[in-house]
Amino acid sequence: MRSTPATTPRVTPAPRPGLRVPGGERVRTLAIMVVVGVAIAVGAFLLERSGAAGYTTVELTGDTSGARPVVGGAPPDFSAATVTGERFRLADLAGRPIWLTFGASWCADCRAEAPDLQAVYERYAPAGLAIVSIWIEETDADVLDYTDRVGLTFTRISDPTTALASRYRTYGLPTHFFIAPDGTIREIRLGGLPAEEMDRLARSIVE
Repeated sequence: MRSTPATTPRVTPAPRPGLRVPGGERVRTLAIMVVVGVAIAVGAFLLERSGAAGYTTVELTGDTSGARPVVGGAPPDFSAATVTGERFRLADLAGRPIWLTFGASWCADCRAEAPDLQAVYERYAPAGLAIVSIWIEETDADVLDYTDRVGLTFTRISDPTTALASRYRTYGLPTHFFIAPDGTIREIRLGGLPAEEMDRLARSIVE
């Protein structure tokens, strides 16, 4: 009589620490990528709002129904009073190179580039360059107090209700429009500009 051999029970070993579960590594990688992506987006937004990314975002409350200014097109005309009381109309500068800049004294990048902006104005004003600065969400008194302290002498216009900024779709400060003597916008630049780039852009519409 043959004896039946005893069956050895199968024992499933417990997973060792660090054992990879199929698909688990991929899920973990995707989760890390999502978290990193969100962190980068939040950081960029905070930097942008603080001006550390080169410009400060603004909320426009004026009329934005008109045509948006574009490179190669004509800038929207406007009339306003300067902070020193003179009447100003953009069309009166026809035939001259115009640097139209939007900023504010509370904008860090605007303050940083102000001395270079004045230096470029003094350099190219004899060649006909006109710089017209629009100061968003500030009164005449605010603009005068700041610009007199830092020595800005070009045309200054306050825009407390963002009416002019809205017409030009200025959603970030500073924003610069470089208008050639033929009346067309040559370049539109968002953010603070280094001194050498200011000089190049000014020469591009003066020469």
